Amino acid sequence: MTGDNDRRSVIAGYNMLPLKMLLSLLVVCILFGSSTEAFENGLKFKQTKYTEWSKNVTYLSKTSYNARGMKPLYEISHKVMWFLIGGEDPIPDGYFELKDGQVLKGPKAERNEWGDLVLHYWPILLIVLLVAILVASMPIIGLCFCCCRCAGACGGRSEPFDKKHDTCRRVFLGFLLILLATGILFGVIVAFATNSYMQFGIDDGTDAVRAGSKDTQKFLATTSEQLEYVLVNNYKQLSDHLEDILRTTSDYIITNLEQQSKAISVSRLTEFLEKLPSLKNKLQQMKTITNDLRVYASQLSDGLRGVKRDLLVMLNKCSDQSCKDVLNRYEIGKLDANGIHYDQLPDVSIIIDNLDQLINDNIASAGEKGSNALKQMRSHLNNTIASYTPQIIESINKAGEGLQKVSNDIKTELDKVSKVIDTNTNKYTNIADNYLVEYGPYRFYVGIGVCSILLLVLVCLVAALLCGICGKRPDGYGDDCCNKGSGSRFLMFAVAIIFLTISGITIIALVHFLIGIVTYRGVCVPLRNPQDDAVFAEFDNLIDLNEVLYPSKIKGQAASGSLPPFHISHVIVACQKNQTIYEVLHINNMVDINAIKEYPADYKINKTLDDLVNGIDFNDSNVDILSPADKQRILELGQSALKDFDSDQFVHNLNDNITKHSLTDIAQQLRETAKKITSSDMKDVQISLRNQALHLETYEQNLVIPMKTQSAELIKLAKELDSTLTYKEQKFQQSIPLLVTEIEQAQTFIRKDGRNFVKSSAETFTNHFAGEIDRYLNMVVNAVENKIGICHPMANVYEAGIVAACNNIIDPLNGFWAGVFWCVILFLPTLIVAVKLSSLYQKSDPYPGPLVESHWDGGPPRYQNPPMAPPASEYERPPPYYYPGASDQD
Repeated sequence: MTGDNDRRSVIAGYNMLPLKMLLSLLVVCILFGSSTEAFENGLKFKQTKYTEWSKNVTYLSKTSYNARGMKPLYEISHKVMWFLIGGEDPIPDGYFELKDGQVLKGPKAERNEWGDLVLHYWPILLIVLLVAILVASMPIIGLCFCCCRCAGACGGRSEPFDKKHDTCRRVFLGFLLILLATGILFGVIVAFATNSYMQFGIDDGTDAVRAGSKDTQKFLATTSEQLEYVLVNNYKQLSDHLEDILRTTSDYIITNLEQQSKAISVSRLTEFLEKLPSLKNKLQQMKTITNDLRVYASQLSDGLRGVKRDLLVMLNKCSDQSCKDVLNRYEIGKLDANGIHYDQLPDVSIIIDNLDQLINDNIASAGEKGSNALKQMRSHLNNTIASYTPQIIESINKAGEGLQKVSNDIKTELDKVSKVIDTNTNKYTNIADNYLVEYGPYRFYVGIGVCSILLLVLVCLVAALLCGICGKRPDGYGDDCCNKGSGSRFLMFAVAIIFLTISGITIIALVHFLIGIVTYRGVCVPLRNPQDDAVFAEFDNLIDLNEVLYPSKIKGQAASGSLPPFHISHVIVACQKNQTIYEVLHINNMVDINAIKEYPADYKINKTLDDLVNGIDFNDSNVDILSPADKQRILELGQSALKDFDSDQFVHNLNDNITKHSLTDIAQQLRETAKKITSSDMKDVQISLRNQALHLETYEQNLVIPMKTQSAELIKLAKELDSTLTYKEQKFQQSIPLLVTEIEQAQTFIRKDGRNFVKSSAETFTNHFAGEIDRYLNMVVNAVENKIGICHPMANVYEAGIVAACNNIIDPLNGFWAGVFWCVILFLPTLIVAVKLSSLYQKSDPYPGPLVESHWDGGPPRYQNPPMAPPASEYERPPPYYYPGASDQD
């Protein structure tokens, strides 16, 4: 009783399920084929076939992705972040725990023991510390450098001529700056490209969400169509097929009884006796044709005899060789001879007279008693089945109405879910679009600003290198714009930009770094590997879907906690394996699809079928198929004149060759021969040949052709009669006793085992009938578990979401900070190299030699102004040969 109550509660649950449980109603399947006849070869039941739901569904979500040359960079950034995070476990044990669906502080957090957490994330903390030091120190260092340079130090003032190794220093530092500029170029390209890619991903993000929403709605609509098709169309095909079986059941049982008991011989005998008048008509027709053939043969023989006589005279008289050829080729001397002797055809008059007597004696009534007995049995079965048919059909219709209601309920709920998804998607994507339109450009422009600063520094470095390498020394008199002095100024401009912007650029890169590493480890890695990832495992432990989907008592279990754990990772992995909704959502926790196998009992179909079998009853002991008197009459029929009919006498004595040669061919040849006769004394021969040709054509049309037609008809009638008079390859004389023996055996079988056999056949019918329902329900179970609601479209939506978020946004974001950090790191040695190289590019004279270099100690020599001399400031440059002394330099 407990099982029945549970089953009824499951079935009744279809009418009270909440929205979150609508997918649990997927207790249907995709079935195949179309309904055909109920029986095969009149004895074997045929299984129901079902048409297949078929429709091409196109989904919008795209999982393809093109990194556009940045894939190696993204992979490197993933490895770097994975190393910085600390591997598989992102958070050490003891800092938080999940209990009753809530996130609580762990024991270490309660005791404020943060050492393990700091130690776990020391690489990231170290990076943040170094960035903070860099951000704080670089403005101070820049200020100090500026003051130092204004005081004439730090490369602000230098000797006008090269020292001994300055040329080598200039080459080395220039080469080093080229390497640094090349590295910065890579970073600038990466920053520009990833900033654009990230913006493209952000702009397309809402479109990806809308596509996923449309695909979800389309998936629900497709599922709804499949449900409706299976529950309405396929069940209608099943019910139609079962009704066909009901209508033909009595025929099936009686036919089976006739074959098993050999009572089929009664039908064979009855059919033969009913054909006796037809046999008589055919024999009369054969007799008429035989007489006509004899008349035609006599007329043809007389006519050909006269033609032969005239042709022999004329052809022998003709001297032309063509006459001799006709005479010999067509054997004119044997023209009236043929191989058919129509007087040897048998005379069927005696058989006709004997049939007349049999028909007048009402021989057909000898088989009517057996036929009527079988008809009464058939009528009894029809009445019995007809009395139960309305009940069976009503039960089938009630089951169909139940499934129809399930289909309507599911379709309604799926439509509601689809509308909710559509409404919420439009609402929130429109809000997101508004925010993106309003604030999105600022993020992009910040990125463009950072990239532009990096590019400006790079342009200054490249310009400095071009001027420093290709330009001449500055001479102080009308310097060219692209000499080494310009290169020095470009370098200092680059240094100034770096000092002014490096802190801001570094902060922006750090923000992107922190966002990128958190989203990569907290979003992308868990979504791509939900089953084995530690972060997703913690999230899984927080939410048990049993509590969301199956909170009430189900299948006799007290609460969802008694069910096996059911987490979101299970749903994702199952969907990726292309399982069905029934498996993905563990719907068996609420609805056991196998419960529908009890439908035949619930709707009393099996009970009605059992009552039908028990209602089949008749008295088989008094069945009288063949009485002794009728038996004697039938045996006498076997000894009647029909036994003397021999079709071979007609077949062997008749053929299509009425004449040895075609009369039409002979006539044509005679006309051609007449044309060849040109002699005037042979005119009578020519006329005679033409006349005989006309006679032959007349005989062909009026006698030969009708004789051929009637000969073929006579042969056909003889074969038909022979087939009618033959039973089981036995001639008529032996077949009648064989029929009588089989009828007696049938009568004995029916009297002894007829009732049991009919009941057994009825049970076979009902077993097949119930088996068709069970097969349908088994197919339903199989389809629900393995076919319907295949989750591949949803897995595709899930994968498309990962691509839209991680590949199109987060990966470019991580590439952006990687490119900017790379440039910032290279800026530090670039500052040193640029300052040193700038001093070298300012020198106007080559190395003068060791003597001048040794007396230069701190500054250029000046003249000692004589009393009448102009002020020293008017001299641009002292002569190299004058040296006033150390006291003046001081």
